[in-house]
Amino acid sequence: MSSNVEVVEKMYHCFKSGDMETLKAEVFAEDLQWHLPGHHPLAGTKKGVAEVLAFFGRLRALGLQVTPVGIGELNSGGVVEVYTATGEVNGAKLNAFNCNYYTVRDGRIVEVQVLMADQHGYDAFFWQAYQLKPIPDRLV
Repeated sequence: MSSNVEVVEKMYHCFKSGDMETLKAEVFAEDLQWHLPGHHPLAGTKKGVAEVLAFFGRLRALGLQVTPVGIGELNSGGVVEVYTATGEVNGAKLNAFNCNYYTVRDGRIVEVQVLMADQHGYDAFFWQAYQLKPIPDRLV
């Protein structure tokens, strides 16, 4: 079985290459939960592999680039990872420094808590990318 750090590194490789099938089959647990803080359309807890893969699809469609800075396993077995996220959409730019905490069970990621260094920057970026429909269209 791979170390917990190797599982997270495999997730990054699959995300960058667009290999969602391997994520589903080998990396993510069926009961996966991904917690993304914020006040924007993508914020909240994604429950299950299908929701997380849909979320990943949105990030990839935006051209969001995620670059790991450092990663390590804690004594508890949890994995902490620091990374930068950059992107530009509709004139909004994102250049953020973040941290994720991964819980890995039986060689699969079961829970992720995202911690944002610039929550307001993320909120502004995602609102620019996913604007609400005008009224009355959004009330239908």
